[in-house]
Amino acid sequence: MAKLFQGIRREPRTPRRRVLRVTRVEELSPTMRRIWLGGDDLEADFPFGELGATDHVKLVPPDPATGRVELPPPGGPRPDMRDYTIRRFDAATKELALDFVLHEHGPAGRWAITAAPGAEIGVLGPRGSQIYPGDCSDYLLVADETGLPALERFVEELPATTPVRAIVLGGAERPLHREATWLPDASTLVATVAGLPLGPESFAWGAGETGEMRELRTHLRTRLPAERVSVRGYWKQGHAGSAPREEED
Repeated sequence: MAKLFQGIRREPRTPRRRVLRVTRVEELSPTMRRIWLGGDDLEADFPFGELGATDHVKLVPPDPATGRVELPPPGGPRPDMRDYTIRRFDAATKELALDFVLHEHGPAGRWAITAAPGAEIGVLGPRGSQIYPGDCSDYLLVADETGLPALERFVEELPATTPVRAIVLGGAERPLHREATWLPDASTLVATVAGLPLGPESFAWGAGETGEMRELRTHLRTRLPAERVSVRGYWKQGHAGSAPREEED
């Protein structure tokens, strides 16, 4: 008898407001940087659970005019904010790690280019967690650089004996915890995925540009039940800011 598939479990969180400081910076590739944050506002029980790979916080960069971080008042006007995946949390050192794609066309990306120890940024949330199933027969994981931090959490946290196929779109190749296929762009993505075996107990996840992820999702849902496909648009070509991560498109 096939075991009952539990799917994605959602857990609400009490969102918190913090101003944190850069404690250290790691260069991951020519286009990505890991920034560790700490400070008195960072709680020791920060919500970081296994297989909550897409959990994210909202970042409030310093005001460009004043250089200060101005957190929005509850219920008040919201400044320009961006969503970033919670990459790691070290309870021993009380540090939070976020991975940034370095670019000039967004406030958080621009902040990350020059961020050095002592630099401040506002961190809000998370509002909730999505806990992904860890007992599927195998996993297909697809991401561009914006989804790569979540993909890396998956490959680190899934059981070492579980088969995982990872596909990364664009960016500079670097070692991951599992073997990965690096494609220069999404032009051959669906064809590549179409050539991969998927079984009735497989699980597929993806994150990247909205239009590219829509095509991937459409293909995957011809091969797997909808509850075994979780593909999200993290950004949209021609639009500034983050796409809503709780939506399909």
